[in-house]
Amino acid sequence: MQRKLVLLSVLVGLLAAVPASAVKVYKTTSEGLANVKVYETSSEGLADCLIYVTSSEGLASGDAKWYFESSEGLADVKIYFTSSEGLADKKVYFTKSEGLAKCGVDWKGYKKSSVGYLARSLDALQFPTDALMRRMVLSDLNRRSDVIVMPGQL
Repeated sequence: MQRKLVLLSVLVGLLAAVPASAVKVYKTTSEGLANVKVYETSSEGLADCLIYVTSSEGLASGDAKWYFESSEGLADVKIYFTSSEGLADKKVYFTKSEGLAKCGVDWKGYKKSSVGYLARSLDALQFPTDALMRRMVLSDLNRRSDVIVMPGQL
């Protein structure tokens, strides 16, 4: 029993020691190719995240420290900077102080996938009113098919 506890504590210690991976960002010029639309605000108080940009991927850690990639394929997330606050998914403020950087947004979670797109298109099938309407229409069609006589059956 004691051996299991020791192994468990070592495992937890190792997992806690692993640093958070850097958010590698690619700044895209096309809104349609972006995973997330961001508005850069001039006020810290209005921002969802305070972002610190590092000059090296190795210095970036967590969601509040970004490293801008020059290659789209190497980036974790593609961001489009919009000029309209209302069109943005998130508002960010770029800070010059690494210690002030903070953010609770999972930027890597914004990657688009066809699974999410397909799941949203099936939302109408989840409402109970649709099932009720479907039953009413199908039962009406079944009654009408009983009345319809096929040629040759007379």
